[in-house]
Amino acid sequence: MTERSDEVCISMPEPHAINDQFIRDLTNCQNRLYAYILTLLPDPERARDVLQETNVVLWRKAGEFKTGTNFGAWACKIAYFEVLTERQRRRRDRHVFDEEMIAQLARHTEQRLGRLDDRSLALDECLQQLTRQQRDRLMARYSSGGSVLAMAEELGETPGAVATALYRIRTALLKCIENKLAGSASA
Repeated sequence: MTERSDEVCISMPEPHAINDQFIRDLTNCQNRLYAYILTLLPDPERARDVLQETNVVLWRKAGEFKTGTNFGAWACKIAYFEVLTERQRRRRDRHVFDEEMIAQLARHTEQRLGRLDDRSLALDECLQQLTRQQRDRLMARYSSGGSVLAMAEELGETPGAVATALYRIRTALLKCIENKLAGSASA
């Protein structure tokens, strides 16, 4: 008589399929994946479970990912199928959306996440166009959580001068981002 094991055996991808970039991409997309799944399964606990299942599938299919393509879109597509699988398991629950509603939510969320990715990329590019001093001021204010008053004291400037400089930097960033997004929309 054999004992039944409740352990799940995860098939490992080929060793060459997992590389540092895959691990970075998988790690970086966790919040995005969870947000995506949560829009399709509004129960946070179930969404976390599906995220875990999605990560297992992503790990198994690492060799199928084509480097240079959009990892986030690929991961969301796998998450979508994991959501459908979860829904089938819980079909008897009367609070379940129908397939068409899930598909619409998925399309809408993918579009929104794509726009966020575009904005994030544009922000990164525009930040690189700022001078070192402008970037340092932004980091001091927003990354470190510094106040305008504290920055003014540290820089030996008036709070008004610091606030004005930050306003001009933010305005330039916004204009740059809008131009980049408008350029990519027309391309």
